[in-house]
Amino acid sequence: MKHSERTIVKRHGSVGILSILLIVLTAGIHTACSPEDEPETPEVEEDVEIMPDVIFAVADDRDLNVYIESQGVVEASREIVIRPRISGFVEETVLEDGARVQQGRTILQFDDQEWQYQLEQAQNEYESAYADYKIEKQQRDNRTNGSQESSDSDDQMVRISTGLADAETALNRAKLDLSYTTISAPFSGHLSVPERITQGAYLQAGSELGRLINDSTVRVRLDVLESELTRLNEGMTVELFSPSGIRKEGVVRALSPVVDAESKTGKVVVEVDNSDRMLRPGMTVEGRIEVESHSGMARVPRSAILERDGGRTLVFKLNGEIVEWVYVEPEISTSDWAIVNHEDISPGDTLAVDRHFALSHLQKVRPRMAGEIVREEDVD
Repeated sequence: MKHSERTIVKRHGSVGILSILLIVLTAGIHTACSPEDEPETPEVEEDVEIMPDVIFAVADDRDLNVYIESQGVVEASREIVIRPRISGFVEETVLEDGARVQQGRTILQFDDQEWQYQLEQAQNEYESAYADYKIEKQQRDNRTNGSQESSDSDDQMVRISTGLADAETALNRAKLDLSYTTISAPFSGHLSVPERITQGAYLQAGSELGRLINDSTVRVRLDVLESELTRLNEGMTVELFSPSGIRKEGVVRALSPVVDAESKTGKVVVEVDNSDRMLRPGMTVEGRIEVESHSGMARVPRSAILERDGGRTLVFKLNGEIVEWVYVEPEISTSDWAIVNHEDISPGDTLAVDRHFALSHLQKVRPRMAGEIVREEDVD
């Protein structure tokens, strides 16, 4: 009897241990699956309206002008390189970069003592040869009794035989060399001198000292495609724009008679008044020449016109916060503008020009005008 009781007690003890283990495991599983550890699911607001930012511009009633555009380099109307014809020491000079000189002013004077000596020597040799010539001439006249039959040929022979011809040439050469000791300005202008030249400096003949430039009038050579040359004529007005934004008007003075075989372009020479010297030789400028002008009901930005399937073109017109499409057919267009004749498009209408490729008809948008500065808080 006692043995049976112990057996029963052992079995009850095993069951109790198993029960405790089950309770612990259940609690662990329950803890692991606690709602506190589950990721939170964000609440989704229903009926959120997406309004994209779209850039707009305004149509106007201006004419659409068609231009031929090109670049060119500014050239002075008159320019010379200053090169001495002789070598020597500088006695006086005004060769300074940017200096203004008047026509006829001496801009460089060499020490001319050596050339004065050469002139005196040539003068003496000429006088000696001339005396010999007079004697020989008198003797020949006496032998021919003053006959005029061969006087011209005889006179030339006497000049050569007595050395008068060579002496006369040497005298003229000496006079010319002496004149080279003074360099004067052939016209009024400004000096461009890369290196300063001082009194006493020795200069070699033929060395480049600088340039004299008259840029009160300048020229610009524009390269124009051969297909566009036939649309240009002398006398046409040309608008020029410098890198700093300076605008000037010039006139077509000449058209190149030939076309470059490689580039397929021809030269257009434009003359521009530059009395204020705002354009400097060597400067690159933009030039455009108006060749056509068109008018219509409205001029719209070319970027406002979109092409849909089937080749139809349309614009998105702003009406409050809603855009509505209007199918249009431009009369003429350039890279920047187009002329539109449509009853629903008028000057002053606001048209989408950017961020509008995915818009749909009657869609709400947040309009931004072209060039408007948008702050971050405005976008949020």
